[in-house]
Amino acid sequence: MPSSLRLRRLLCGVLLAALPATAFACDDAEAVREAAYRQLPAGALPVTARFTDADSTACRAWPAQPGTTLLAVAQWAAPASEEARGGDLDLLLIDTASGQPLAWTRVADAVSSDALRFTGLRLDTARWQLDPATRAFGVRMDYNGSSGPNPFAQTELQLFVREGRQLRRVLAPLAVSGSRGEWDTRCAGEFSRFERTLEMGSANAAGLAPIVVREKRTDTISVAAGDDCHATDTTAPAQRWTLQPRNGRYAVPEALRGL
Repeated sequence: MPSSLRLRRLLCGVLLAALPATAFACDDAEAVREAAYRQLPAGALPVTARFTDADSTACRAWPAQPGTTLLAVAQWAAPASEEARGGDLDLLLIDTASGQPLAWTRVADAVSSDALRFTGLRLDTARWQLDPATRAFGVRMDYNGSSGPNPFAQTELQLFVREGRQLRRVLAPLAVSGSRGEWDTRCAGEFSRFERTLEMGSANAAGLAPIVVREKRTDTISVAAGDDCHATDTTAPAQRWTLQPRNGRYAVPEALRGL
């Protein structure tokens, strides 16, 4: 390696180490991501050729563990120019001041984008208190359909906990909101939309608290009447599920599963 290149890399490393703690705030998620990956221990995550996009990185401080920041990165197997592609999800918990990774994981085949386009991910730091000593965090992913006559949108939630230097998934993708329909692109059609709320139940001595899921669903029928378009909404009966923990995880019923 030319000496000038070695010198530039050395200077970059020195400057990075000298940056103040605010440099690793989430104002610049891509900079946080680059700093975190640079400091990962050798072999911590599989080394594979991957592509990342601006809307494929999420960064957020985690109040449950002061001084730490969560990072979620969709690692794609193909560039954004490809119409259909898949990839993995990397999650890292980092020290906010230094950017040093504290815990991490890679979820294989966790993201995809084809006819149903992946449109972004977000971190959820709500109070997911699984038991008195265990706080989870969430990752929300958004998908949208590309068909005008058959609109589709869905948001999914997963939950993870920290165990030492590992981040472990305790809730597989669960669809928390969505809409779909079929129409003539002018007026006539049928649509359905739903919203699901999740809340923690009461913990017991046996282990983690259950998760209670409540659903509100509205169905809409639109019909043309002359030059007007009339829509009629019908509210479906409320639904409720209780997800019981088993072996440190929550099973997701088929009716609630993500894509």
